[in-house]
Amino acid sequence: MKIWNRGTDSLYQSWVFLKKTVKEQEKKPALTKTKIKAEGNQQKQVIKENLTTEKIENLEEKAFEFIKKFEGFSSKAYWDFKHCSIWYWTTTRDCKENITEEEAKKRAIQKIKDIRKYHNLYKYDDNLEIALISFVYNVWNPPKNYRWYIENNYKKALKNLMIKYVYAWWKKLKWLENRRRAEINLF
Repeated sequence: MKIWNRGTDSLYQSWVFLKKTVKEQEKKPALTKTKIKAEGNQQKQVIKENLTTEKIENLEEKAFEFIKKFEGFSSKAYWDFKHCSIWYWTTTRDCKENITEEEAKKRAIQKIKDIRKYHNLYKYDDNLEIALISFVYNVWNPPKNYRWYIENNYKKALKNLMIKYVYAWWKKLKWLENRRRAEINLF
């Protein structure tokens, strides 16, 4: 009879490695990007630079402009699958609510900020970050393994995962396919 030794079990070791990686990611300051300097065959982590507020706002504005191309708008709230939506697919509690375009943009930008903060997307290149923001903005609850693909730089697997999210109301929608392809083309 073989006794399980969790110290040598490869599945357990993988789990420990992932747990450490997640903890290390959580320790990093949220508003930094890392520059990589190549020396010979080795790459070294050289500089952590603080992002300026202007850059952050600029990226959020770019993400909003990208998302705006795919999201419909209506000044009056409407029922949308499981909730009431209003301009640029922001949610509202009251299906009788009316808002201005300025208010809708403000809500959409806040939703983008929340996505960036919750998923800690600050450390990725701008195009990848915009694609991921757009994806999460649209699907709300991305699959659990999507974050692991991002953190381990498995872009091909991430693309294959994202392209599966083209269904709504139990049917494949062409406009969702177009959106996923536009997001993937940003990688």
